[in-house]
Amino acid sequence: MKQPVDLVMGLGVTGYSVVEFLHNKRAVLVCDTRSGRDSQFIPRLQQLRSTYPNVRVVPPKQINKVLSQVSRIIASPGIPMSHTLLQLAKLRNIPVLGDLDLFMDEVKVPVIAITGTNGKSTTVALLQAMLSDKGIVACGNIGTPALEALSLEASGYILELSSFQLERSKPAEFDAACVLNVSMDHLDHHRSMEEYIAAKQCIYKKCKLAVFDSTEAYTTPPEGVPFIALNQNHTWCMEDNAIVVDGQQISRHEIALQNEYDLKNLLVASAIAHIFGASMEKIRSVAASFGGLPHRAQVVGVFDGVKYVNDSKATNVAAAVASIRANRLFGNNLILIAGGTAKGSHFEILGATIDQYVSHTLLFGADSHRIAKHVHSAPYSMASSLAEAIQQCRELSQSGDTVLLAPACSSTDMFANFEERGRIFEQLVRSSAL
Repeated sequence: MKQPVDLVMGLGVTGYSVVEFLHNKRAVLVCDTRSGRDSQFIPRLQQLRSTYPNVRVVPPKQINKVLSQVSRIIASPGIPMSHTLLQLAKLRNIPVLGDLDLFMDEVKVPVIAITGTNGKSTTVALLQAMLSDKGIVACGNIGTPALEALSLEASGYILELSSFQLERSKPAEFDAACVLNVSMDHLDHHRSMEEYIAAKQCIYKKCKLAVFDSTEAYTTPPEGVPFIALNQNHTWCMEDNAIVVDGQQISRHEIALQNEYDLKNLLVASAIAHIFGASMEKIRSVAASFGGLPHRAQVVGVFDGVKYVNDSKATNVAAAVASIRANRLFGNNLILIAGGTAKGSHFEILGATIDQYVSHTLLFGADSHRIAKHVHSAPYSMASSLAEAIQQCRELSQSGDTVLLAPACSSTDMFANFEERGRIFEQLVRSSAL
């Protein structure tokens, strides 16, 4: 009998982890849309060829010749389901899976799944810290690919999942699941907001318990799914000066994170951690010590009396608006740096928020003009680069002001990712202050 053949589409971090997982179990082919003239842009191609020489890399133009051999396709998250090759597979009745399917078929311990437009990584990191003494490991989009994490033989897993992963995976029996929030994002990938919402909601289809914030739109699980609704009564909720976890208050002066959206993430993490056995003492300890992740409302420093804040992870309108509102009270004037690749977003709400709270905006990147169209009363300037934007901030700001990088866009027009954008922002701020 011929060995089943899997086609792995995409050779990023996830795709490579799929090859590692499958290579000694099934015959594997790899196709990356950057093959051919753009093959130098495939970051793991040389590593694949040296480590797994028996894995054949098929250029996209030749894919039609090998599809008859393929029993299933494992597509990386960045490849939309509307992609021509996946549509061709659908016509031929070839199943299309994601790495999440392979992970869930293999795992034998409890799995907590977290998704949402904003706050996923912070919530997962909080959860892992609260459950650290339980042997539970965080993986997925937060860093370690899920399939790599299987080798850790953890007593449980916390998965950070994107809409890209959820849309291509079959419903999974998560022990707990949460959609943190849903706002406009990734409409360059999903064909509509409705499709984006539906992808997020996939996390609930077979979960054993849904935990969600009842004040956030589109986060409610479907009928029949057991749930805990936060902010619906005084057992699990946010109050003016505290969060309440199973009826027990943690006052705000005990909590390191102070932004409203971070407090919501903390409440979700505390609720799930408590359900999975974390003590209130442990939850309080993490709440007091967890100061946030890099590039998320991170204070770079105060230079010449001006505070610089790196919120490079604010890659969509909702995150940028929340960041502006959170920083508007710090200092005299708020100077914003924004721009990048829009991902199909609309900027009316961002423009209105800038008009209300921002004293001057520096716009840079591919879609900066789209933001500018919606800024009506607040002054703004265009910059050709992040370096130029920071230089203009130096000239515009005075002691007591705050400069905030909250781009409302992805970084892919100028940077590898939001982390690189944030690192360069910090480097430029520090070097310009010398």
